[in-house]
Amino acid sequence: MRRVTSRWRVFSLLALSFGALPNAAAQVVTPRTVPVLIGQQFDILPSDRGGMAGVTIALDDSLIDPFVNPAKATRVRQPLFSVAPFFYRSSNTDGGASTFPVSGVAPFGKSAWSAGGLFALQSLERMRLTADPPLSERTAANHYVMGILARRFGSLSVGASGYVAELGAEEGIDLLYSGSDRIQQSGRAADVRLGLTKEWSGRRTFEAMVLRGQFDMTHDVHYPARIEFLPPNQQIPVPERQEHNRDRTGMWGAHAEYSQPLGTEGWRIGWLGTANRLSHPKIPDYRIREVITVPRDPGRTWAYNLGFGLANLSGQSTFGFDVILEPMFSTTWAESLGDTVSRTGAPIRRGDHTVDNRMRFSNAQIRFGFGHENFVGVDSSATFGFQVGLAVQSIHYRLKQWDRLQETFRVQNEQWKEWSPTFGLRYRGRAFEAGYTFTLTCGAGESCLPSPCFFGCGDDVSVTEAPPGGGGGVIAAPTDVLRFDGGRVTTHRFTLTMRVR
Repeated sequence: MRRVTSRWRVFSLLALSFGALPNAAAQVVTPRTVPVLIGQQFDILPSDRGGMAGVTIALDDSLIDPFVNPAKATRVRQPLFSVAPFFYRSSNTDGGASTFPVSGVAPFGKSAWSAGGLFALQSLERMRLTADPPLSERTAANHYVMGILARRFGSLSVGASGYVAELGAEEGIDLLYSGSDRIQQSGRAADVRLGLTKEWSGRRTFEAMVLRGQFDMTHDVHYPARIEFLPPNQQIPVPERQEHNRDRTGMWGAHAEYSQPLGTEGWRIGWLGTANRLSHPKIPDYRIREVITVPRDPGRTWAYNLGFGLANLSGQSTFGFDVILEPMFSTTWAESLGDTVSRTGAPIRRGDHTVDNRMRFSNAQIRFGFGHENFVGVDSSATFGFQVGLAVQSIHYRLKQWDRLQETFRVQNEQWKEWSPTFGLRYRGRAFEAGYTFTLTCGAGESCLPSPCFFGCGDDVSVTEAPPGGGGGVIAAPTDVLRFDGGRVTTHRFTLTMRVR
């Protein structure tokens, strides 16, 4: 029988990376209740507007668009090839990754067909759980492959893409098994997309896409033997143990966008909508800071977003902002492995729910970006410019939990913000384009100074010890307030793009 004691547990649906690409965040909406920054490793796609905080609703991005919606590959009228190595470092795990993606999109001569692909090699530096870990526990190799095929029918284009990632590890997972000294990870992520685009006169555009994703990881976790000290002077030996956890998620998604010019001064307006259904047949149990257990039971999630974007292209300057609302609804449960009774003797049959968790999210994102380019020299087609941007994500959720074994009910509210300032430099010439982008993501709990994200100061997740009876607190700390520091991630990306004329 699987017993759930609400006083010592935290309900959580951690961010499901899915292998889904963060630059395509509008198409994939997933819940996250623990402020762990784990998505940077999947940010493998090149972008022409990365320094503008990823503003995309009313702006085109010739580098990333074909990989987000495969039908957009037909908009590339000349072959282009990109290399976009990036490096990031996480303050919380003292790790990071070095990634080398190469990509290309090209039409088939003068035909209506277009094709593209991406391949990326990644070396992930993992959190060091022991003093002198072997090489296999310090680093992990991840491989990413993506292919695109599209066809144009006049003003209508259709396309399909497939994506597979072989994963040796995920960033941030080591933080969620506190007290362990060895974690072996392996798994795979896959994504299939079908998309279409439609263009009308007056530069009005519509796009739609459906996708199917699968994510499957295994975590073999080893906990060493230890002595647990309990007041007043009691010592309890805890033997070593090995846990085999599996994290599986499947997703169906649909996405649509529409944009059109606004007035005659270079303004453009756009809207988007997304619906995702996620099923969680197998979710591992995590432990945060030794005393906190995070059960992840089978369940399902419905996730949506509604977005609005406004942009202006005037001369050599570009401005844009996006506002996106993300309502989500998650349900998870624990099942009894045998016949049992509740605290007051009520019968609970095998297979009945022992715990029901319902979570309602009301998340939001705001992205702002500005870019400007100047011509280099007199009568030159080459330009050099800069980009700046800021993305802010607000996460807010309410948990309602029914414990059928203990016959208790509790409600918990949590919220925090994550800030991501960006900066970029861009050179455009006849033969090639080169760029550099810097991104800093500050999670919950970051202190005001010397953190560059001082405007995010004060956001944290902290709950005092639960009162007697098991209700009240989501996180039960035995002696003091628990603060979960989300840390910060710095990313440096270099992009070189060649267009074959």
